[in-house]
Amino acid sequence: MFSLNSAAVPAPAYTYTEFRQLVSDLADGRRTTGPEQSPGLIRYTDQNQGHLDRAYVLPLLPELVEKLRTLPRPEQWLVLGEAWCGDTAHILPILAHLADESGGRVTLHVVLRSEHPELMAAHQTDGKNSIPKLIRRDAATGADLGDWGPRPAAAHELAHQLHSDKTLHTNQVVKGMNEWYAADNGESVQRELLALLG
Repeated sequence: MFSLNSAAVPAPAYTYTEFRQLVSDLADGRRTTGPEQSPGLIRYTDQNQGHLDRAYVLPLLPELVEKLRTLPRPEQWLVLGEAWCGDTAHILPILAHLADESGGRVTLHVVLRSEHPELMAAHQTDGKNSIPKLIRRDAATGADLGDWGPRPAAAHELAHQLHSDKTLHTNQVVKGMNEWYAADNGESVQRELLALLG
């Protein structure tokens, strides 16, 4: 676990590799991150291992990789997430892969929402603690450069529709979101990041 006391990286924080290992260890121990240890969240934590593995190897947009490699200043990306969160499992690996391919211009750390309530409160979406949330910071100064999340616009709209349908069980909502992410193949996340970076 990463524990720098710098302006850019709050502690505790995890590299992507450390987070991936954390999810694996928690799943093996029938646990998850955060205070709620319900059977459902534990089951999602285990299921998310497959999403984490799949999403990391999705194709990256060459123009986005090039944009990251020519950033005017190095960036620190903090991603608020949790092991049980399906959106985190689909999106975080793409962000980590992009950071890995940035030629050293981007470093990424994962911070758990449950361990960083003040950071989450400063980066809410529509007044909610929605995750994952990417926070971009100047790596040298820690100054905020903006944020993104919790999911691409099309996925956000679908999530709203699914959650609004009270006839659907939570598992059906999760299945619908998983199918959307599988069909999208990581493209919407990357297109929105490309637009964000200008």
